[in-house]
Amino acid sequence: MTTPALNRRLFVASLAGGALTAATGCVPDMPVIQTPGAVAQLGFGLWAGVPGAKFGDRVDRTVGVRRIAGPLTWTHPVTGQSMTVYVRTKWEQSGTKTSYYTLRRDGTALARVLDRRPGAADRYFTDDAFFPVGPWRSGISRSYTMSEHSGGKATRYQVTLTVTKAAFTHKGHSGSMEYIWTERNQSGRKTKELRYVYSPGIGLVDVKNLMK
Repeated sequence: MTTPALNRRLFVASLAGGALTAATGCVPDMPVIQTPGAVAQLGFGLWAGVPGAKFGDRVDRTVGVRRIAGPLTWTHPVTGQSMTVYVRTKWEQSGTKTSYYTLRRDGTALARVLDRRPGAADRYFTDDAFFPVGPWRSGISRSYTMSEHSGGKATRYQVTLTVTKAAFTHKGHSGSMEYIWTERNQSGRKTKELRYVYSPGIGLVDVKNLMK
């Protein structure tokens, strides 16, 4: 279930021309070029780095050390559900990181279903939300309850997507989008928080760990 919530502080700060403050209290360090409260139709193509691409279209796009390819049909080993996924790989000195993504049934986000990293057990996800999709307004947050499955154990988390800039210009790329992804455990303690920026024709252009 999703819960829209307008971040009033973000909206007011935008109107005043001051620094934008996200729901997490983070002050973005990039210049903002956007209409206050702007609504953007966030598409699959923004994540994939292929303008106009829709979920289900064939994609094979490599930018730097990252590649997104698909679609392929994959069976979730926990649920037994057959689903359409895209494979995202990232090459690092420690080895290759691989993640599978699908579209949530409610259409509001792309969701991880597999995360594979060198030296670690595979992690599988159910009901995840990782990248906002569809109509989102600057300052909107949506929260989701997901489960992470690893080593025969399932752990529940609440993840929240907060679109801080639905449509802005980042380093000359108009139509860019910035959002914050937050994870909390069952006791409500924040366990992860990252800020992402995506630009059309490129995909991911910036990521920052806000827990450091």
